[in-house]
Amino acid sequence: MKNFSIKAAIICLTLCYPSVAQAQSNHSIKATQPAIITITPDEGSGLTQAARTIEVWPGRATAIDFSLVNEQIIQVFLADPSRFTYATDTPLDKGNATTLFLRQILPLKFPNLTTARETNLFIKTKTADGNVRLYTFNIRPGTATPVYHGLSVANITSSPNGKEPVLQVGFSRQATLDDIERGLQIAVTRGYTTASDPIVYKVRDFLARARNTNYQSLVELAQTVKIPLPVLTQLGSLGIGNVQ
Repeated sequence: MKNFSIKAAIICLTLCYPSVAQAQSNHSIKATQPAIITITPDEGSGLTQAARTIEVWPGRATAIDFSLVNEQIIQVFLADPSRFTYATDTPLDKGNATTLFLRQILPLKFPNLTTARETNLFIKTKTADGNVRLYTFNIRPGTATPVYHGLSVANITSSPNGKEPVLQVGFSRQATLDDIERGLQIAVTRGYTTASDPIVYKVRDFLARARNTNYQSLVELAQTVKIPLPVLTQLGSLGIGNVQ
């Protein structure tokens, strides 16, 4: 079953890749801040730094997405709802919401409720392993020109002290670039994909860039070469033996 999921994922990406590449080729790559900023679960949980501040601009929405970590939103608490409102991609009671959308509204007055220009937001999620995570963010109105569209939570981290970056592929399990390369070799050997497949060239391009670039994160590199993170996660798992 696990082998089938790997094969299905790579075949799907093989079939979908040409149309995606065609659409993306119409847009030039600009050396500016990405529209979606990527953070790790620890950063979003406030475990490694102060709570991340998110701005929400008038007439626009700011997204917080958990789909890359396969976490479902189970509860949302906005401390001061007088200036902001939120919605999820699917109703919370359905149990499969993965994206939260924040919008700025005209100030409202609620009896006995204090207000603040910058308030805080708590999001409780459930991981694929059944664990519960609590994320915390500071929310404030944006006043200047919008500079991003939202945040994406992804299991990508960089090792400290200049060591090789790693990819979080499971709970407390990390894969190195060598693991990803080994997983790619296994995928080709087992016939999950062919050596001439465009996605294989993309993975190899990603690996080469990752080993020769120290100013971009793995997330940024994956976005640059247009590889969905789940592909790298699956290959990393395959390379370290999580998938037999």
